[in-house]
Amino acid sequence: MEILVVLAIVIIIFGVGKLPQVGGALRKNITEFRRASSDEDEESKLVEELPRLPRPSTNAFCTQCGVAAAPGVRFCTSCGHSLALT
Repeated sequence: MEILVVLAIVIIIFGVGKLPQVGGALRKNITEFRRASSDEDEESKLVEELPRLPRPSTNAFCTQCGVAAAPGVRFCTSCGHSLALT
């Protein structure tokens, strides 16, 4: 019953001559939506399948005072100078 009411309203608004165009546009939009949602699912699957690589274990040292620092630290904890990676 609801479908008939909606169809009657669409016929009144757009007219009988425009129904094929409205149907074609609706079908095109639904197809594009389905394609976009499936592409999004494929992208998320690809990201999940990527291997997790370990972080490189580079040693950092201060060129100013020569103190070794932990990997990932950008400034010397002793003098505050920027660190060079080796």
